[in-house]
Amino acid sequence: MSKIIYTGCIPAVCCAACIVSPTSQNPLAPKSEFRLGYRPELDGVRGISILLVLGLHFKPSIMPGGYFGVDIFFVLSGFLITSLLLQEWARKDSIRLKDFYIRRALRLGPALAFYLLSLGAYAFLFLGRESAHEVYIGILWTLSYVSNWVMALRPNQPLSILAITWSLSVEEQFYLIWPLLLTALLTAKLRRRWILIALALGVVFVAVYRALLWQAGASPRRLYYGTDTHAEGLLLGCLIGCLLSWELVPRSRTLGRAMKSFALISFLFVGYLVFTTSHYEPLLYVGGFSLASLAIAAMIFTLLAWPVAVATMLLRLRPLVWVGRISYGLYLWHWPVRGLVFGKSVQPSIKQIIVGIVLSLVITAFSFYVVEQPFLRWKKRFSHAGDGVRSLDEGFAS
Repeated sequence: MSKIIYTGCIPAVCCAACIVSPTSQNPLAPKSEFRLGYRPELDGVRGISILLVLGLHFKPSIMPGGYFGVDIFFVLSGFLITSLLLQEWARKDSIRLKDFYIRRALRLGPALAFYLLSLGAYAFLFLGRESAHEVYIGILWTLSYVSNWVMALRPNQPLSILAITWSLSVEEQFYLIWPLLLTALLTAKLRRRWILIALALGVVFVAVYRALLWQAGASPRRLYYGTDTHAEGLLLGCLIGCLLSWELVPRSRTLGRAMKSFALISFLFVGYLVFTTSHYEPLLYVGGFSLASLAIAAMIFTLLAWPVAVATMLLRLRPLVWVGRISYGLYLWHWPVRGLVFGKSVQPSIKQIIVGIVLSLVITAFSFYVVEQPFLRWKKRFSHAGDGVRSLDEGFAS
């Protein structure tokens, strides 16, 4: 295994933190007029994210790096949560954290409750005692939002078909900490520059800390599932959310052309990783994951700040947008459906793959339209950030 620590992402991250306008030095500067609004292309990004995950789990030989779909979502989630909070702050000089957490519960809770109840009932009716016990334990870990740490630190602890919920745990930990911290920083009127620098340094810390743990002999399982070693995507999303919300991006044609070129290179780089790289590749843990997250952040940043017509058109294709809207439920349901349809098959047939995908879509559609939608309508009562809420709340685990 290679012992070379590669940190090529650090200068680029630091440069991103330095894109500030003169008003960024004044915490009392006029409020930004940034409005996220509903952008179907972001649902298209979610659609790509979940399709990559499906590719990994249904046909890993073709798409061994489909796990980068989760990293795409982490960046997008960090951006959307930060933008929503800053948009509320810009309008009211405050953030109602109670309403924020109610919205999160109404967004994520119904689908997850339906999922867990269904799996628990299936285990009770059809599984043997030992297998059912594993499902029940997995449900408890999932509800505690620590399943990622169970997978990272307790490899022998059974999570059964609930292992897929590890990313939800990372997200919930992020929701718990970041809104509280951001609200405290804004209330204290900390200069925007310091918030940006802190986020950039957080990205650097995760990259270096993971590389050091890898050199010390930590397992890929510990480094992949641990929140502390898989958080740079969320932090980069927060960073671009701040830059765009505070309108700190110079509207320069030269910068726009440079970012579009960088976004194209990033697209090719991530695409190469998706089709060639298993998550056991050592280089990922000594800089690779950080470079991939930086590339993903560059693509999303460019999509929002300097949109390319062709990319926007493709991301707004209605089937892709629809898949993005139901991606949270699809992320949950495809995993147990895969296990049910594939059974013990190591090399599933094309027929099994098609049946698995179709069944996953059918169950997910039922969950979305029958279980989730009524609660999403209730959630609007607790929204204070305008029309950006829909774009935020219709993604997988966002």
